[in-house]
Amino acid sequence: MSEPDNEARQVHHVRRAVEVPKALAAAAVLAVTTWIALDGVPSWEADVFEVGNGLSGWLEPVLWAPMQLGSLFGPAIVAIGSWLAWRRWRPTVGAVVVGLVAWQLAKIVKDEVRRGRPIDVMPEYVERWGTPTDGLGFVSGHSTVAFALATVLSPYLERPWRWAAYGVAGLVALSRIHLAAHFPLDTVGGAALGCLLGWLYHLAVGVPDDVPGLRRPGPPR
Repeated sequence: MSEPDNEARQVHHVRRAVEVPKALAAAAVLAVTTWIALDGVPSWEADVFEVGNGLSGWLEPVLWAPMQLGSLFGPAIVAIGSWLAWRRWRPTVGAVVVGLVAWQLAKIVKDEVRRGRPIDVMPEYVERWGTPTDGLGFVSGHSTVAFALATVLSPYLERPWRWAAYGVAGLVALSRIHLAAHFPLDTVGGAALGCLLGWLYHLAVGVPDDVPGLRRPGPPR
């Protein structure tokens, strides 16, 4: 391969200042939702939960598959997919490292806030297959992992696919409410924590400065 061809295939990575205000905004959302969660479950949140939990039961099998992306399987699935798509270490390593850190940090937040799940708080709720009967609620680990993965991948996706990635993360959050595993603020706080970790990762390793949506590159660098 000629030298010009090699040069054309180079993709430079930059640390963008725009990630800083985004990370600060996510931290602020996490702080506000934590403050509310420490005080229990407000009535308006319980009302929103009842709507999401009471949605038609046919959604249960539909939401099951995307919900798994917020589990510990999610980082592995996304890492394999990103490597096959781009052969680049940043999104692949980010999916594994940020995804696993997101899961563990969510557990730490749960232990600090110690807000119960809907089964502990709500007098009535729709129990579904897989509704958890133990553990803590704030924040949702599934929501944290799903939004962390979407944020890690976002600079490598064209805009429609980027919105799709965040849309799938939103479905993960909805599935946890529908399953009566979490209250809405559990998922919002988890989303904020996941996005925060993803944007911090971009600040640490940089993002591609070419147009979003990388073409399949040559050998990994």
